[in-house]
Amino acid sequence: MDTRFTVEESNLICIFAGESRSEVIEDIERALPYLEDTDMLELSGRVIGKLRDMADEEFERLELTEAE
Repeated sequence: MDTRFTVEESNLICIFAGESRSEVIEDIERALPYLEDTDMLELSGRVIGKLRDMADEEFERLELTEAE
């Protein structure tokens, strides 16, 4: 797991796993209007911000695994 992301953040990325960093960002943003839980909205916002701050190459090197 990458230390840039918490376990919860990594799990969210795994749920929206796509072919590229921008695809994951777009998919999470598409889900935002349907989220009613403030914690999930906050988590999603943090993940989007972190994904925007990284390069595509860095995203491709991530080894994300969903935790139980």
